[in-house]
Amino acid sequence: MLNTSLDRTSATDHQTLAEVEQVIASGGRALRFSGDLEQRYEAETLEQRRQSLTTVGIGGLLVYNLFLISDWLTLNDVFTYLVLGRLCLITPMFIVLLLWIQRVNRRWTLEAITAAGPVLASLMPMVVMIYSYSPYRLHYQLGMLLLMVYCSMIQQLPLRYAAVAMSLMLIIQLVTTYIADFSDFLIWQANFLLFASAVALLLMASWFLERGSRLSYLFALRGRLLQAQLMELARTDALTQLFNRHYQEEVLTSVWEYASHTPTSVAVILLDIDNFKAYNDNYGHPQGDTCLKLLSSAIKQAAQKRDALTFRFGGEEILVLMMNADVSKARHLAEDLRDVVAALNVPHPILGEGARVTISLGLAAAIAPQSDAGALIGAADAALYSAKHAGRDCIRCADVSSERSSTVETIGFGNSKNAISQSR
Repeated sequence: MLNTSLDRTSATDHQTLAEVEQVIASGGRALRFSGDLEQRYEAETLEQRRQSLTTVGIGGLLVYNLFLISDWLTLNDVFTYLVLGRLCLITPMFIVLLLWIQRVNRRWTLEAITAAGPVLASLMPMVVMIYSYSPYRLHYQLGMLLLMVYCSMIQQLPLRYAAVAMSLMLIIQLVTTYIADFSDFLIWQANFLLFASAVALLLMASWFLERGSRLSYLFALRGRLLQAQLMELARTDALTQLFNRHYQEEVLTSVWEYASHTPTSVAVILLDIDNFKAYNDNYGHPQGDTCLKLLSSAIKQAAQKRDALTFRFGGEEILVLMMNADVSKARHLAEDLRDVVAALNVPHPILGEGARVTISLGLAAAIAPQSDAGALIGAADAALYSAKHAGRDCIRCADVSSERSSTVETIGFGNSKNAISQSR
């Protein structure tokens, strides 16, 4: 339904946008954002990352088992152990890891589990290779490069996780080939340089991939934040920073659409600055604008404390919308609004020495959709008219009848905030 947080300050989004612009300008080389932005990045990309890892995990497992063909051709003497290792050990383990990542809600856990997969998958065939006497072992161990490529380029692990995973895979490769003793030490050293160079190049690729991923996220986030700012500008009155009349219509339409399924109590307060024309005529429109902005800001802040939305209804009139509120709640808010304006203590000398700017308020409450929005606002307007005729600087309440929506009963609340009159 109505999200009252729309009326709260957008300072956080503005701050986030400034940080996004700064990181984009720097090129995103650090591969880490500040605390809040990093948390937002991890939270908003978690589900997409999970789906991606699930897809590449299933594909990687299929390709991994297809390497049984290579096992048969190159290590035929230990083929049985490789079959058991791939199908009965690594495959079930991969399935468990894939199921596990569906349940985790922390990004670091997701990446750690993902990194563990290729490391464990590389360990089994290399250990089995130690016990083979095949003359093709030197060529067989080159298959480790494919697992490294899968880890860095296909899974696209973040750099720090890729560095740990491939360092472990490099250690496994060097230790098992040394133990297997299928070549002289010079060949082993050359093999070490080959794999170490491959790891270095793949880590460079991981850096570029992660940087590109983070920058893509930032560009998308910037687009969303800018769009939100444009929407905010489109629904905000430029002078008072209250919501404008157009957005008021959208909100009321949304409220009544929701109420068609779930009846909802709605209250409206319509207020007007007393003798504002005299203020403008005597002190000038710039000073009048300053006064209007000051009062609007105070009224908006007071309304936010009770989760109410504020709209510039027209000229110096302001409409306050409350959800799930009856007449009593609306009256308390109206009293708060009257008090905050009085606390501003804005002089109005044209009315006499010591005179201050005040407001008159009319309020009405009804159950939507039993009464329509127009009738509710009309009742509040009639109550405001009654407050003006009662001497201004007071509150009047309209009793809206669902059967006779045009009937308005006004109850006055003066400076003492007690009922002082009833009229028809």
